[in-house]
Amino acid sequence: MTLDAGTVAWYGGLLSIAASAVIMSSLRFNPRLFLRHFPPAVRASQPPLSSRERAIGWSVGLVLLALFVGVPAWSARVAAERDPSWISVFMHAFLVGMSANLTDWLLLDELWLGLGRPRWALPPGVTQADVPFDHRQHFRGFLTGTVLFAAIAAVAATFARG
Repeated sequence: MTLDAGTVAWYGGLLSIAASAVIMSSLRFNPRLFLRHFPPAVRASQPPLSSRERAIGWSVGLVLLALFVGVPAWSARVAAERDPSWISVFMHAFLVGMSANLTDWLLLDELWLGLGRPRWALPPGVTQADVPFDHRQHFRGFLTGTVLFAAIAAVAATFARG
């Protein structure tokens, strides 16, 4: 098994920066796009998403899906040129995805939103006191991301080798 740490870092960094930019800019643009991530009391205090908000939310979701599948798959093709063994390509694609997963959990969730708690990340009429930060929720999201990136890496490794 051969892993090129530089290539993993390059594609992982690319994925982390691109996904973070999409997530944080859409959160800054309209925090209501992330209502399903807020506690039930906050969701209940907000009017339903408008059709425009739903369309924008779907668009953001599709961009993120394209990034989370496309970048690991693209990097798996590059890795397969160096070492076509399934496990090497799988590990490469998995580590690329996990770099974004770790960035999301530790930098965006725990540091930026957990410690920084920017006011602009809250829907209108919601205060920081209304949204206690739930570390377990974000860790569960990290675990879910781990499973998803393992599945993406497995598919990418299978198709990248030919």
